[in-house]
Amino acid sequence: MRWSMARKNTSNYSLKKAGIMASLLVALIVLCHSAAAETLEGNIYTVEVQPLTLEECARCHTSHYNWLRDNGARHQAVACTECHEVFHAYNPLRDNYAQIMPKCSSCHDAPHGSAEPVTKCLECHVTPHQPLVSIPVPAKLEGSCQLCHTAVAASLQAEVSKHTEQECSSCHSEKHGRIPQCSECHENHSPMAALETPDCLACHPVHTPLKISYPVTQGKEVCAGCHTQAYQLLQDYQTKHSALTCAKCHPAHGQLPACQDCHGEPHSTAIHSKFTKCGDCHGIAHNVARP
Repeated sequence: MRWSMARKNTSNYSLKKAGIMASLLVALIVLCHSAAAETLEGNIYTVEVQPLTLEECARCHTSHYNWLRDNGARHQAVACTECHEVFHAYNPLRDNYAQIMPKCSSCHDAPHGSAEPVTKCLECHVTPHQPLVSIPVPAKLEGSCQLCHTAVAASLQAEVSKHTEQECSSCHSEKHGRIPQCSECHENHSPMAALETPDCLACHPVHTPLKISYPVTQGKEVCAGCHTQAYQLLQDYQTKHSALTCAKCHPAHGQLPACQDCHGEPHSTAIHSKFTKCGDCHGIAHNVARP
């Protein structure tokens, strides 16, 4: 009897509890639907929306922001919305990615020319948010360098040298834009002169190294690297010629001037008629002592 009463009381409690829970659930549903009904009666889309700021874009697109901050080059001066006029509109079903992405040509007017290979910007500038550092290592661009560097390619072919035989990436290695030091491949020109790249380039244009040119003030020690005997004669036999730079008499590499270019005809007509060559009496220009 007691067991039966206990079971009956427990059942009544459970039913009462279930009833209370059901009532609360109904009340909650009514409350929510009432709030929704009130919301539907108004319009929550009445706030004047301001354009996205750069900081707001960065909250989601953090990596792009960091790329621009650290390596954006001239793109660092451009706000996101200046390029991205359409955003959050990509739909994989429509395959519209290319359509909504900004085009380089909207700002850049064919900086490398209008030929088709150089208008495919992203093949070299892989990431527009870091356009310079994202260029692949030069070895991967080999064969395409001349598409942008047309003048360099033309000069290498016009003035053939050992540099013509080299791949671009053999000198411009590691990263695009790297300028090597001449000493990485070449030994010092002269033991009497500690040459560095600026000194080398004063005579040898890097892509046309055999097209030698130099200023009239170029020191004799540099010339001595190849013209050792001429330099030594000028040192051993001190004359007025010894005080001149090599370029004073040889303004162009390989040019051999006539004595008359500087000296005219210093002797009588009779002497010049008898000795038609200055060297018959004066030896050679680097040693004008009597032979």
